[in-house]
Amino acid sequence: MKDAIQSLLISVLSEMGVTDVVPDVTIAEDSRFGEYTTNVALKLAKSLKKSPMDIALQVKELIEKQKMAGSQRDHDQNINKIDQKYSGITGIQRLLQDIDHIDVVAPGFCNVSLTEASLSNRVHQVLKDRESYGKSQTLVPLELKGEADPNAKRIMVEFAHPNTHKAFHIGHLRNITTGESLVRLLEATGHEVIRANYQGDVGMHIAKCLWAMKNLPECDPASVRGKDIHERVEFLGKAYAAGSTRYEADEAVKSATGAINKQIYAKDSAIYPLYQETRAWSLEYFTAIYKRVNSHYDRFYFESEFYELGKKYVTDGVTKGIFEESDGAIIFPGEKYGLHNRVFITKEQNATYEGKEIGLGRVQFDEYHPGLIMHVVGPEQAGYFQVLFAALAHVFPDTKGKEYHKVYGWVKLKHGKMSSRTGQVVLGEWLLDEAKKSIYEILKQSKSNYTEEDQEEIAEKGAIAAVKYAFLRVGTDQEISFDLKESVSFDGDSGPYLLYTYARCKSVLRKAQSDTSNAKGSEAENEAMHPEERALLRLISFYPEVVADAARNLSPNTLCTYLFRLASAFNLLYQKYPIVGSTERINLTDAAAQVLHNGLYLLGIQTAERM
Repeated sequence: MKDAIQSLLISVLSEMGVTDVVPDVTIAEDSRFGEYTTNVALKLAKSLKKSPMDIALQVKELIEKQKMAGSQRDHDQNINKIDQKYSGITGIQRLLQDIDHIDVVAPGFCNVSLTEASLSNRVHQVLKDRESYGKSQTLVPLELKGEADPNAKRIMVEFAHPNTHKAFHIGHLRNITTGESLVRLLEATGHEVIRANYQGDVGMHIAKCLWAMKNLPECDPASVRGKDIHERVEFLGKAYAAGSTRYEADEAVKSATGAINKQIYAKDSAIYPLYQETRAWSLEYFTAIYKRVNSHYDRFYFESEFYELGKKYVTDGVTKGIFEESDGAIIFPGEKYGLHNRVFITKEQNATYEGKEIGLGRVQFDEYHPGLIMHVVGPEQAGYFQVLFAALAHVFPDTKGKEYHKVYGWVKLKHGKMSSRTGQVVLGEWLLDEAKKSIYEILKQSKSNYTEEDQEEIAEKGAIAAVKYAFLRVGTDQEISFDLKESVSFDGDSGPYLLYTYARCKSVLRKAQSDTSNAKGSEAENEAMHPEERALLRLISFYPEVVADAARNLSPNTLCTYLFRLASAFNLLYQKYPIVGSTERINLTDAAAQVLHNGLYLLGIQTAERM
């Protein structure tokens, strides 16, 4: 609808002699100002040398003139029935039928109100399209900073990135939550998405862990072999923390750990079997986490894959003048390009993380040919990616403008920054379990007759919804101070509140289906539309545009805000008017439930039929 209004405004502006302005059209947050608003008159005041109010009134007059001409044409052709497909009518002609009136308000806004019939039509569209409602048939271009292509159709989204032998902490949980939602938003707006996960499975962090297993009796891996995967992963965390502590305090341990690191790269039989065994423990655990939070991947990349390949590309780049030798190491001279210099191969001739990523980038483009690779990584890596992308574009010019760093913010804790080195971390799964326990307590206090199976489903889905929604409801680049009590609340702006509203809609629909006392409806069918009904209708009609905006700006929080408003609007209607017995309100409830379901899916949240 926004695009149609924009097209209408462009045609009107051309009548006014303005051909070089693309008017902005936005959703009106307050229903008192119609459904859509534009500030085009304010933008044109200087160039047209007129007051914004005069320009706005002229815009209104020209639109009303077109509307009157269109109404006469519709009447002559007998095509003004609300429920037909407007076959043969242009988008602007259809829009003119949907516009009820236009108001001009100071200092020069044009507010567009749609007809009740137009809004009601959207309910029928939802019930027809169901899961596909809100999905774009054409590609929605992205708003990206820098050189990245906003029109890329095939996009690789690289997210999660846990390292083996280390904890999957709440930072990883926010990363995977953000990445999953971005993937689904992109898919809903015409993009082909490849899900990728690049994981660190070599490096000093693993050497520290294995040193502890080889040298500390309390870290003997035999003590956990055959035990539950959670116990084995907890053991890995303790071994890593112990090894890190000794590494920092003892030079001999530091030297021995460095030797183990070289053995891992060399696949030395003295250490490699233990490395493979414990690596498998981490990957088994990660797989369970991915399943629990409803994520999956098309390709897992591992740092160990790109050690030799990255080193080769960087070494070859020296002869081409891309990289330079510096004190025995090989660097990318970022200072030449307004960045900073960075080491890609160490003095010991080992490929650094940066060096390996040169190999990774080549393989990713060769395997999937994406128009864009989006790396969901924290803000501390901003400088790193600037240098990496520049180096990659010099080594492989075909990758220029096809790499993008999507920042997500830290999850802050009251006691300070997380650190897996010291063992003072908040595990991602611990947070999910705590949320689940809290929801169980709420269910017990509700005195509802839930079966054990129902309680398990509600508590698990509610916990995932609570944590994910708490992460997504703020801007992706903003830091979060997680509040468990607030996140699990069944009231207010929370994931469980949205699930509860959806379940309430479904309960009403089940009741309506079983109710045979008034199959033909009630007097409510002949009532004028109530403000609460119109408020819900207009929100339902906005959904496709909200999805497009959330995807365009890579901002799931936009969708979160919308879904909370939608749920609140339905609950207000539910409290004020009976729904069962009114066909229109039943359809409105059905549409609201469908939109909640579709929107929650895009956030990576599963709905529950009962709560």
